Amino acid sequence: MNWIRRLFRSLGDRLLPRYRAVFVDDLPDRLKERRIYLVGEDRDSWQAAMICPCGCRARIQLSLVPRDKPSWKAEVGCAGVVTLKPSIWRVKDCRAHFFVRAGRIVWARDSGIAQPPRHGTRPRS
Repeated sequence: MNWIRRLFRSLGDRLLPRYRAVFVDDLPDRLKERRIYLVGEDRDSWQAAMICPCGCRARIQLSLVPRDKPSWKAEVGCAGVVTLKPSIWRVKDCRAHFFVRAGRIVWARDSGIAQPPRHGTRPRS
């Protein structure tokens, strides 16, 4: 059953739209999937928020203030595609560990969830 979940996640990452920036003054009560909300004024953002991509639907909120520890940096490219640095690692519940690069989720090897297979690789026996 896990292989089916990995297959759909892998296909979804390739076929579904990339994560895009939504600039807001205040964080909405309900977040939409495949959106990264950048909270601030005049595109000067101090917070990023998104729904966890593992499927647990947890709200992830990240500080973009450099003096905060930890803090992240959001880069918005063409058509609102987002990159977040460094990686995001939920240390409780689903334990997802991933990168957001050019609007795509890249799972870290030490993530606590089942990862989609890498294109062109076979499982080791």
